[in-house]
Amino acid sequence: MSELHDLSDDEHEVLRAALHTPIFDCDPKVMHLCLNLCGRRLLQRAGGVAVANGWGGTPHAFVLTREGWRLLSAGRRRTLVRRAG
Repeated sequence: MSELHDLSDDEHEVLRAALHTPIFDCDPKVMHLCLNLCGRRLLQRAGGVAVANGWGGTPHAFVLTREGWRLLSAGRRRTLVRRAG
């Protein structure tokens, strides 16, 4: 699994945005970042499975994977621990 500190600031922002809502942006820069994060298995395309499961959005959106969610969750816990310690 990738580490949070291995990500660029822009990649980290895309991951945090995907935590709240699927990424639909067609901006080439955002698309490049999303594809890089897909290569790291932190994001994935929503795809036909999501539509078949009842999601009404576009199958071309990017959503967090379990690994992406775990990475953000672990990073948040470490930040909170550092502040408390």
